[in-house]
Amino acid sequence: MKVSCITLGCRTNQHDTAEMQTLLEKEGFVMVGQREKADAYVINTCTVTQKSDTSSRQAVKKSLALNPDALVIFTGCYAQLNPEEAAELQGLDVVLGNADKLEIANLLKSKLLNGPWQKSDATEIVMSDIHRKRIFRTIPVKNFQGMTKAFIKVQTGCDEKCSFCTVVRARGKSISDQRENILSNVQEAINTGFKEITLTGINLGTWGMDTGETFSSLVKDIMQLPGDFRVRLSSINPMEIDNDLIRLIAESEKICSHLHIPLQSGDNGVLQRMRRNYKREQYIDVVHRAVDAIPNLGLGADVIVGFPGETDSAFENTRKLIEELPFSYLHVFCYSPRRGTEANDYKDDVPGNIKKERNKILTQLVAEKGLEFKNKFLNKTATVLIENQRDRKSGKLKGHTDNYIPISLDGPDPLKNSLTPITLQKISGDNVEGCVLS
Repeated sequence: MKVSCITLGCRTNQHDTAEMQTLLEKEGFVMVGQREKADAYVINTCTVTQKSDTSSRQAVKKSLALNPDALVIFTGCYAQLNPEEAAELQGLDVVLGNADKLEIANLLKSKLLNGPWQKSDATEIVMSDIHRKRIFRTIPVKNFQGMTKAFIKVQTGCDEKCSFCTVVRARGKSISDQRENILSNVQEAINTGFKEITLTGINLGTWGMDTGETFSSLVKDIMQLPGDFRVRLSSINPMEIDNDLIRLIAESEKICSHLHIPLQSGDNGVLQRMRRNYKREQYIDVVHRAVDAIPNLGLGADVIVGFPGETDSAFENTRKLIEELPFSYLHVFCYSPRRGTEANDYKDDVPGNIKKERNKILTQLVAEKGLEFKNKFLNKTATVLIENQRDRKSGKLKGHTDNYIPISLDGPDPLKNSLTPITLQKISGDNVEGCVLS
């Protein structure tokens, strides 16, 4: 039986999909690509924006276009938050909750291996209580959908109360994996041959807060594992970045000089309405401490424009902050109301055309800052993880430096999945072209 997994959204979702694939392969199912005909499609959804919802629904249609008779399972955060709505999607067979993902193999066996499978008009909803007290469950993974990087989930859930965010309802309260299990999973990935380990979680830096430990102490232990690898941190909130973590990144060649620190807004009034747990001054302080300590730091952030109550002056505060801080890239989003959130009850008082204009202003600004950042490294050498897949258009090898500059280069296939010294030569679009250091 052939199964295809489609993943939308965050790196935690990518890890969840890899876990499901591992369980399915152990039971004899054959994994195929998302554009191939399969007996079953598992769609791991995202609901962070309205666009994410749309993409999740479209994935059902695309799967059924490949095989109208396939078993289609809808899981992830969209499924968790809107199970009844999801169950109305034509051709969908099962809605599976986030807390039930590791039951995927048993579910498919019961559906596909107990006689001929026939689709029904009724959609089954399998949904445990995500908010009940639970034990962190994760398993070792050896394959991440053909990716060159391993994503290791160390934490899930979130205890913050951001007014715009659906994560608490979709993922439950924050809970940490055990240190020993994480170290075992990381070592397994290293032994499998992964050269870059990305630590991920819904609120990554809160790992250990429920057990009296610190995230920086976990990172330090990972650094001491044997093997040829480097570690990248996924998105981490500003108030979880302590001096110990900054020192580790600054002093260890095994940790990528890259931080993605969500900003959302540079205006204190908007941050308060968002119920973020920091002020702009605290964000600036964290960034300055990191930049001063970590050589060549690549700095990214998420920003929401057009949040209810964002006046022209509030937006200008955000623009100025971004202009003043050394960001190398940004992810800019126009605010869209999400059902079930506090902000959904706010008056969405920023017109759509104003949101788009503010998005354009910040996008252009960070494009200039990104170009300035890349220029600093031209004619210098950096270590690049060469990915398994070549660029579709150019056919060139591709990868990222440790500070997250995208690289393209000519070279042979044996360079794939290697940490290779590359000389950065010239900027070409969003990438920097390089060559192997001779």
